[in-house]
Amino acid sequence: MLHSNKASQDSTQIHNKSFKIFGPPGTGKTTRLIKIVEKHLRLGVQPFEMVYVSFTNKAIDEAVDRVVKKFKQYKEDDFSNFRTIHSFCKRQFSGLPVLDPRTDMLKFHTDWGTISANFSEEDANQKVFNNWSLRIYDKARNMLVDPIDLYKAEPIKKVRLNQFTDIIRNYEKFKKDNKMDFTDMVEKYVKEVNPPSYKVFIVDEAQDLTPLQWLFVEKVAKQAKRVYLAGDDDQAIYEWNGAKVRCFLDFPGNIFVLNKSYRLNETILEFSKEILQFIPERQEKNFYSVNKDQGTIHTYSRFSEIPFDSLKGTWFILGRVGDNVEELKEYARAKGLYFQDMKGNKSFNINKWNAISHWNKLTAGETITREEVGILYDFIEEIKKGWRKVDNKAWDKVHPNQPLDLEYLKKECGLETSHKDWWKVLNRKFTTKDLDYFENMIKRNIQFNENANIIIDTIHSVKGGEADNVLLYEKSNWPSNFSTKNNKEKMAEARVWYTGITRSKKSLHILSTNHTYFFPLVSLASRFNRKVINDK
Repeated sequence: MLHSNKASQDSTQIHNKSFKIFGPPGTGKTTRLIKIVEKHLRLGVQPFEMVYVSFTNKAIDEAVDRVVKKFKQYKEDDFSNFRTIHSFCKRQFSGLPVLDPRTDMLKFHTDWGTISANFSEEDANQKVFNNWSLRIYDKARNMLVDPIDLYKAEPIKKVRLNQFTDIIRNYEKFKKDNKMDFTDMVEKYVKEVNPPSYKVFIVDEAQDLTPLQWLFVEKVAKQAKRVYLAGDDDQAIYEWNGAKVRCFLDFPGNIFVLNKSYRLNETILEFSKEILQFIPERQEKNFYSVNKDQGTIHTYSRFSEIPFDSLKGTWFILGRVGDNVEELKEYARAKGLYFQDMKGNKSFNINKWNAISHWNKLTAGETITREEVGILYDFIEEIKKGWRKVDNKAWDKVHPNQPLDLEYLKKECGLETSHKDWWKVLNRKFTTKDLDYFENMIKRNIQFNENANIIIDTIHSVKGGEADNVLLYEKSNWPSNFSTKNNKEKMAEARVWYTGITRSKKSLHILSTNHTYFFPLVSLASRFNRKVINDK
């Protein structure tokens, strides 16, 4: 990072005014950063004299919201320097157009023939927003390395080298009208901006910054009066995307470790240390649990064995990669669990559930609206021609606001079914699995209008979150056995599983696999549980 005599002087200068806050899981890192903001506000520092950067708008919004609630004299707009790194950099070039991630990239890919003009939604997601060549190119820019060198280093190459260089060249031509992508914003700031001397500079999730983003940090930090960097190197799980945790560890500054975990009970904390043995290059952190819950760790060979109904509270069911998550979702549906992902997508098609609800209202003698009929009819086979869609001509004689009951729908609105049970009526677009799944959940009296208490997603998606109970699927789908990985690869993998384990507040559950690629969670947990029993 910093070299030469001048760089050494800069390093000393930065060290004297910088504080690196290591926040192990559940130790209140965000709370500590907000307290730092509040302290400086009380000392007379104005909001515009502070910079607070984090990775997500959600994290920024939370910080601003909490500060504004305590300091009534300020409004949210006063904290305009509280932003994501990309947004902060973009503000300096407000006159330049920004590449729209959807419309502009669709145009690029259709212009250059990456996809056909008649693309499907799946094409858009896979080929446009997840283009392998552009991902490698962007990663190289963030890592400050030659894209071709990074291409050559990739173990699995999805395109030939000439195809890779062609799309990069075409992409840069496409941006010739000074349109910036997210990485351009940071590059341009680093090259062109001379930042003012901010009184306070705060960086959250510092372990996940890329080398390019560290150039931004160094530039602002040199001019700032006080610098605070917060993160946890043990949870550095984005090196696959160009992040470099070594930059955080090597950055000059006074080190503080938050040592009280309010989330982890003693059992989960001690087991997490079994994973840390695979991470020799780390900042030592002596922290302890103040969570009085009696923690437990369980292992299973089959998903059906897991006692979801008997353990109260929230659940994270986590896979290492997306394919594993899809497996877990299928297991959960077979068991009749109601769940959602971190984006709020529920475990069922909401219109299918609404169709069931509307039909049950009708059979109970109640009425439904025309709009509700439209949802219902989409899933019923026995509908007369012209009546399936409620905006068809056949519906002209029916008043849009007229309450509709079952008898009227049969007599006047094309409904022909003679059945009463929803699973016999709703036979269009409903699969056998759908029928079994909904029936199972109805028997269990699931309230579908409420958020599910079970989240099924990747470990990466829940970073920063917590749940009462956590299930980890030890399957990895990684292109080599864990035992054959080099030390760097083992550390990267261990950090992911450590992050998953430390989401748990009460109990940890591990599902084994006979897949070739797996992290040895079950064997580690079994050994740990035997040790606990012997120690008693």
